[in-house]
Amino acid sequence: MLKKLCNHPDLLNLSDDLPGCEQYFPEDYVPKDARGRDRDVKPWYSGKMQVLDRMLARIRQDTNDKIVLISNYTQTLDIFDKLCRSRGYGSLRLDGTMNVSKRQKLVDKFNDPDGPEFVFLLSSKAGGCGLNLIGANRLVLFDPDWNPAADQQALARVWRDGQKKDCFVYRFIATGTIEEKIFQRQSHKQSLSSCVVDSAEDVERHFTLDSLRELFQYHGKTTSDTHDTFKCKRCKPDGKQMLKAPAMLYGDTSTWNHFVNAGIEKIQDLLLRQEFGEKDVSAVFQYISH
Repeated sequence: MLKKLCNHPDLLNLSDDLPGCEQYFPEDYVPKDARGRDRDVKPWYSGKMQVLDRMLARIRQDTNDKIVLISNYTQTLDIFDKLCRSRGYGSLRLDGTMNVSKRQKLVDKFNDPDGPEFVFLLSSKAGGCGLNLIGANRLVLFDPDWNPAADQQALARVWRDGQKKDCFVYRFIATGTIEEKIFQRQSHKQSLSSCVVDSAEDVERHFTLDSLRELFQYHGKTTSDTHDTFKCKRCKPDGKQMLKAPAMLYGDTSTWNHFVNAGIEKIQDLLLRQEFGEKDVSAVFQYISH
């Protein structure tokens, strides 16, 4: 339920699912059951959805790129679909209800460089190892899974043999919420499986037992709860990075480039640069693969 709330409040019947939550509604919030015939998606009710709305607009306006949008919830795909329809974006959708023969036809249609559809909506459960979506070079993983292997499979849909463009993969994580806890848990699992801890400094850098207990606490005022857990010595107290890590390790986010919003003005990606000054993006972790 909390994970759905991070995606968009329209995924819940708030008064029934979270009794008493009305006191926390923003002044301009109108629950979906009180909107009458208005069924349009409201991106501004969700920070993640608002960022996505801006990204899609920029891709459409300034590039010929295609993008894959992945979620664990078909209800979130429904909202993506409404957003694309309201903006006039051509889109295709694949979820667990589609049979194998139709899946391949859909994939082939999207991978056609001359096709009008530039958005592919994908359920993470349907995005298995064999799915090749090299027609897109951008991908958004809209919500995390407790199982890091499931997310890694989903993230590999566009960066595959045959891809001719530079790829950009975005993981959307709601700051200070259960989503950051899930992401931290994923990082912990990956570090346990890939790292040999042999010094006090490494023990401090990776997650301690106390850190694991904190997975279930809410931090509403942080810029990035995940960055806070790193005890990062490469960044200033205000979060700005002073030093790059000697090497980036894919499974260790503490070695990636760290940005607060004030630092993304000159980041290489035009979609992230446009988020400079926007309150919806508080921090960015960047991994570059060559």
